[in-house]
Amino acid sequence: MTPSAADLADANLLEAMRVHAGWQQPCDLVEAGGVLLIAGPNAFPGAFRNSVTRVDGGVPAAEVLRRARDFFTPRGRGYTLVARASRDPDLMTALQEAGVASLADSPCMLIESPVSPPPIPAGIRVESMTQPQHVRDAVRVNAEAYEALGLPAAETRLFFDRPQAVLSPRMIGFVAYRGVEPVATALTLLSGEGAGVYWVGTAASARRQGLGELCTRLATNAGFAHGARTVTLQASPMGEPIYQRIGYRTCDRMLRFRFAAPA
Repeated sequence: MTPSAADLADANLLEAMRVHAGWQQPCDLVEAGGVLLIAGPNAFPGAFRNSVTRVDGGVPAAEVLRRARDFFTPRGRGYTLVARASRDPDLMTALQEAGVASLADSPCMLIESPVSPPPIPAGIRVESMTQPQHVRDAVRVNAEAYEALGLPAAETRLFFDRPQAVLSPRMIGFVAYRGVEPVATALTLLSGEGAGVYWVGTAASARRQGLGELCTRLATNAGFAHGARTVTLQASPMGEPIYQRIGYRTCDRMLRFRFAAPA
């Protein structure tokens, strides 16, 4: 059966978790029995650092929670359980009954056709991410941009501590510059018929100038140009109106439930 656009979007999200795990060293990734477990290089309990996600909806909620405990308790770490509203309703119910509240709720969005090419403002140039320096420039932008969303700058830098790992054929990146200053960026992850846009960011000095949208449009079209029939992203509160304007629509919601480290 041909996967739906929503299936392709969800598969890309799962693949993004695996790819981010591969960027981090050391990192333990265990995917077995329909559950994806990731323990990154430090104890930060983020969705792409220390997390559990159900890959197979047939795995009972109680089994997912047990396996998460068994994986993280010996490590002495807290973690984030990632749930998708349309795919994990029983898991969400189990968490709510256990008194675990959702820490964050982000729209999972998708688009099924290329968007109009963006105009590039005067004084701005955009470079494709082909060299380690491009990765470092993107990190410089996003360390600042994502700190505003609650992700410490040091944690952003740790995701990209191995620039060469980011420069793979499956990743397409863009960095916008004003002179020599990197001011905006976005990455596209290819996953067969799906693609996903990640790490959209704009430097504080360049916000409200359409540069995040510029990079998002380029990243979106790059996915389609490389064979995707669906491009997805998970929106921040600041980004959601921009993505809607581009043409993305909400197909699901990603909720994150935080579990504290064992006492």
